[in-house]
Amino acid sequence: MSLLQIFFRKAEQTSDVSETFLRDRSEIEKTLGYTFKKPHLLERALTHSSFVSQNNMGYSYERLEFLGDAVLQLVVSDYLFKTHLHLNEGTLTKYRTILVNGSYLSECAMRLNLGRWILLSDSSRLNGQRENDSIMADVIESLIAAIYLDGGFAPAETWIMKHVIAEKPDYAEELQSFNYKGQLAEKCQRLKLGNPVFEVTKTTGPDHDPIYMIQVVIDGTVVGFGEGRNKKEASQHASEDSLKNWDVFFSNKIQS
Repeated sequence: MSLLQIFFRKAEQTSDVSETFLRDRSEIEKTLGYTFKKPHLLERALTHSSFVSQNNMGYSYERLEFLGDAVLQLVVSDYLFKTHLHLNEGTLTKYRTILVNGSYLSECAMRLNLGRWILLSDSSRLNGQRENDSIMADVIESLIAAIYLDGGFAPAETWIMKHVIAEKPDYAEELQSFNYKGQLAEKCQRLKLGNPVFEVTKTTGPDHDPIYMIQVVIDGTVVGFGEGRNKKEASQHASEDSLKNWDVFFSNKIQS
């Protein structure tokens, strides 16, 4: 057993699961492609803090998210290190940023349609938080931690390879035109500000031709805005705006 597993073991011991979750468990595991020996870990990985507050529960996925981020970083770093022997540290870091940033992890969650399983409070659910990019990315990380605690490093690595790395075969090509969004994610990671969060604040126009308005939140502060005919375009514009505004909000951060 690894040190990370020992560290989290006692805090994740509670094994009770809800009846509603038990009914959905087999379908969730089929979607994930992994069967849990300790199903309470799976339920916990899908439990948002708003649901905890509403139901007076003692846990959410936040601790698992912390662990899952570390496991994800290790697996992706190990894969890139062994796959691209000719690349230097700087380029490897950029490749990793593309594979672990919150926006891409949200895409992974969307592909698996995980939103339908996330346990949210009534108000969060009514406000459309099942599709929130930040929540979706967090759940990917918490699920990785749950698999790691349940079965060890090997199944967690296998899951990441299949659902994260293999789903982004063009990550190297994407680096060739490293965009505003990638630059922003890299800067945030380098300065230890966490991943930028992209939030859709408004949608206008007809259903067949909508215009999305997106804001960027970094370290709890809204730093940029953008709009576009799809979320990707709007995110690019919002990232460009955030980079232009950087010194206004983070002038105390050392540039490198």
